[in-house]
Amino acid sequence: QRKFGDNKRIIDGFLGLIVTDCVYPPTNIRVRSSQPSILRPLGFNHLRMLPLRQRAAVGQTSSTATASCPRTVRVFRNPPIHVDRRTLSCAEQAVTQRYVARLSKRSSIIAAVAAAPVAVAPEAPPEPQIPIEGVFTLPVTSNIKCLRGICNERLKYEVEYSLKKGTSENQYLLKGANGKFTVLIDVPFKAFAEDFMPALRKEVNPKDLSHVIITHVGPNRIPTLKMLLEEALPGRPADKPLKLVVTNPAKAALEKNLADILDAGAPIEWVVVKGGETKFSTIPITEAYSLTAILTPTPRWPDAMCIIDPVSKVVFTSKLFSAHVAPGLIDSKAATNAFDVGSWEAYSDHWRYFFDCMLAPVAIQAQSALEKLPVTATPRASLDTPTNFLSAVITSWSAMVADITRGGKGTAPAAVGPKSRQLFAYALAPQHGPVVRTCLSRLVKEYMKWTQEQIAALQRSSVTVMYASAYGNTAALAQAISRGVTKGGVGVNTVNLELASLDEVVAAVKESDGFTIGSPTLGGHMPTPVQLALGSILRDIGARDLPCGVFGSFGWSGEAVDEMQAKLKDGGYGFAFKPIKVKFKPTASDLATCEQSGRDLAIQVKRRSKLKEKGSTSSMAAAAATGAQLAMGRVVGSMCVVTARDEEAVSALMASWVSQASFDPPGVTVAVRKDRGIETKLQPGNKFALSLVPEPQEKAVLKAMSKPKAPGIDRLANLPHHDSEVSGCPVLDCANATMDCMVMSRLEAGDHWIVYGQVENGKLNSETDLTAVLHRKVGNHY
Repeated sequence: QRKFGDNKRIIDGFLGLIVTDCVYPPTNIRVRSSQPSILRPLGFNHLRMLPLRQRAAVGQTSSTATASCPRTVRVFRNPPIHVDRRTLSCAEQAVTQRYVARLSKRSSIIAAVAAAPVAVAPEAPPEPQIPIEGVFTLPVTSNIKCLRGICNERLKYEVEYSLKKGTSENQYLLKGANGKFTVLIDVPFKAFAEDFMPALRKEVNPKDLSHVIITHVGPNRIPTLKMLLEEALPGRPADKPLKLVVTNPAKAALEKNLADILDAGAPIEWVVVKGGETKFSTIPITEAYSLTAILTPTPRWPDAMCIIDPVSKVVFTSKLFSAHVAPGLIDSKAATNAFDVGSWEAYSDHWRYFFDCMLAPVAIQAQSALEKLPVTATPRASLDTPTNFLSAVITSWSAMVADITRGGKGTAPAAVGPKSRQLFAYALAPQHGPVVRTCLSRLVKEYMKWTQEQIAALQRSSVTVMYASAYGNTAALAQAISRGVTKGGVGVNTVNLELASLDEVVAAVKESDGFTIGSPTLGGHMPTPVQLALGSILRDIGARDLPCGVFGSFGWSGEAVDEMQAKLKDGGYGFAFKPIKVKFKPTASDLATCEQSGRDLAIQVKRRSKLKEKGSTSSMAAAAATGAQLAMGRVVGSMCVVTARDEEAVSALMASWVSQASFDPPGVTVAVRKDRGIETKLQPGNKFALSLVPEPQEKAVLKAMSKPKAPGIDRLANLPHHDSEVSGCPVLDCANATMDCMVMSRLEAGDHWIVYGQVENGKLNSETDLTAVLHRKVGNHY
């Protein structure tokens, strides 16, 4: 009683003590938890910790909180001793009477708590209904069909969908025994499930499937797999089980989420793909036909693997070489074709954007996957038939023999197997986007180039992004932060705390120049992997000099982010951005804040690197400039404010590299540095607005736009503005002219993007005020 009778942790409006008997609690015990499983080992066997408000709602509090002294007083010893009250001494009876009096007082407190309103956790907002165009069957080869789900709108509020060109979900059917389509590779996102099952039934009865191969499984794909299994398993003979081909992480996830279906009696046979010295695994389909599997895990996709069909020479690459795009929006012919119809320019932006968002933050793992995957850029990527493939192999052998004859090292022959170094692929079949055939050669080369660029950035400076994610929301925030860091020209090392060992976490932080750590809130606290990682960071004295940040998602109160911030702050760590707390799923505005926060962290990392070197001033920069840079300093540009909108998320940029680009149709170009937050919103098809700054307002606008702003803060807050009726983007009230533009194309130019926009609407606000012009002395900085 003395230790916990007045403890507010117990009677705090949610959990309280229900006393079933008069009790002498043990002394010298500090109650740290109100969970029964914690209290029982301490001897509190006769106390029940119950949610009183919920008990009050069903009328279960009146009979349990009683102040009457029972005939038997249970004295907590070790073990408990039952004492008859009649055998107690006078002193012991007096203690009992005083205890009962205190209990009577406490019962009134309990009654008041029980009568309080019931605390109910907030419900997650309903997921928006995404219009799905349907699931269509498209031929790939004579023995492969693609079941492609099409969505012409943004499927999810995650950074990789920001181009808003829809998406496609690809599943593949392969011919197995008896020449029938009996092998299914992957299942789609749950939004496509209702359309996927009828499309599958048209090609094969789910009960006739022999293999289901899962190259990657996420929480949003499990409902679709459940629908498939509920139809494929009933009535299946025990001697012909459905073979589920998965990796170990995928098997663990499925056993946890589909325990009611995957029980011991289910006609299922697990085929677990494991990596070995050869890095290849064979998946027997029939006695004469097998597929080859290669593990390609990353922190975001720890279960990922690729599948090679040696007959058709098609490589099923899972997330690699994907693009979130609905091909029909690119080319009308592409809607009825499985392949990348059109030139490189048709899909290059989408392939690059998916890589930047999903693979650039895990460049080391991406490079490892590309090295494991024996796909080589072929002399002729558009191999029309496997016959042409054999011809290419013969040509390769001939070239190798000739090279050896001349004394060269030669080239390994094209083959598929443990000893192979190359594969002349007929096509790459990813989970999203077109099947890559026309652009196969160039895409493979570009992937290697992009990966090498990111690894080079890691060697210069790097940021470690650590996270654990319960439902994928915190992972989405980590992905957006990583995107901002890479845009800032700093390499990213992503660490999934649920999979990485503590030694890997310590090593990653020691090798980095900054770090962020993200966590969901589970039961009011950080999950154990995050607690362990944070503890290892706090013990590392050298990490205190690194800029850092914390982020996380929650459903009720979000204590995990506050705990991480408090512990790092007490440890003397400096923060590069304010803590990011997102309730439930992140919105477009939340992702923009995360991306800007990642960029701010990259700026601090680069600033620290410069401080280690000799300081530089503008005069020193001018003195060190080349003749070309000095000459470029004489190039002038109009001062403009560029604005763009992605739903509620608005970005603004002070720009001077703006120029007219065409007469008919009227067009302008804007040079935007790659690390700017607005760059993501200036994609083909998006709209933006230009506000030309008049000379009298130059200083006021420049001061307001140049002032540092925290992520998520409106950069136009101190400048009067209004939304354009044409583009919906903000325009300045003081502008002497405004233009509403549509992005038509982009050109990568070193550390900038050249954005070409077609002017859809323009307005002249002042005929007398001239546009402010930026004059510089040197062309190596703004």
